[in-house]
Amino acid sequence: MTVLKRFFLGALACLFVSLPAPGHAGQPDWSKVSVTRVILFYPGVTSWEFLTSDDHRLGGREIKRTSKDCKHCHLSKDGELDLKVDEIASGSIRMKRSHNAFEPEPTPGKKGTMRAAVSAAYDEEFLYFRFEWDSRGSGWLGKPGGIPDRVSVQINKAEPAFRKYGCFITCHNDLNTMPESPSVKVVAGDRFYKSRERDDVRLYAYYAKSSWSDKKSDAELGKLLKEGARIDLVSIEFINGKSLLDEGWVFDDRVLERKAAADSPGSFTAGKYAAVFKRRLVTGDPHSVSLKPGDVFSIGVAIHEDGASKRKHYVSFPMSVGLGTSADIKAERVSR
Repeated sequence: MTVLKRFFLGALACLFVSLPAPGHAGQPDWSKVSVTRVILFYPGVTSWEFLTSDDHRLGGREIKRTSKDCKHCHLSKDGELDLKVDEIASGSIRMKRSHNAFEPEPTPGKKGTMRAAVSAAYDEEFLYFRFEWDSRGSGWLGKPGGIPDRVSVQINKAEPAFRKYGCFITCHNDLNTMPESPSVKVVAGDRFYKSRERDDVRLYAYYAKSSWSDKKSDAELGKLLKEGARIDLVSIEFINGKSLLDEGWVFDDRVLERKAAADSPGSFTAGKYAAVFKRRLVTGDPHSVSLKPGDVFSIGVAIHEDGASKRKHYVSFPMSVGLGTSADIKAERVSR
């Protein structure tokens, strides 16, 4: 086990703290916290490689120059998308140069967009988020062994590419279920994945690995860590009447482990999911995001909904969050 991996696993417990379900004590009075309406969209097999390729045409050139972000071209001032997401979801649209389908395995009836309500707050010790969205509750009401529903949030403060392009910098053509994913046998035989007893390729930041099998040296990764390049990750899963919290990060791999929790961090009621989590402003982990009032940081949100698994989720563009200051989402100061 490498020094980096030992350190990473030892730091997991520092990141996120379980929070009781909505309506319980120990969290803000959400009725007094403002709500931001966020649109999420279905990306199909859109990846970092697509974003920087000729298939993305002018957009690819702009991203290579880091001159424009996703929202500049694809999100209007009134929050409406300029993307053919319904065509992506249905599998009826192809990429311009390669003519590859944006979704080679469409799910019948899947919509191109969904909306979520997001609230954020903080006090002297914690950051709080609350997410709510309409749902049929397939995971919550499903059968044992079924596919859970899930909301996941990536968080970073220092990395410019994440600020501009969000979770797309961690999504690649060679991930599990993506078009160029290597075989289970090939992955299992790779030294990096074999040491983790894994046979699947998960999220990774493009600056930590140039491909699934091409990891930078520990020295290079250590330098990136000091510069704040690791992306914190929290995920709340809804399955069979329960909600469960996972936590970790994305860097040269996606590390995500189940958090033992005495209380549920979410619920499904009256056709709506609600997910709530809190995070220490200063976690004690030198490579996680450290926050203080006045800071602005970035998040990317993904929702697996109605039986969707692996890549077949909805995603947001990156959003800025300000602790008591103006941003896409303003976290409001509350008292405990």
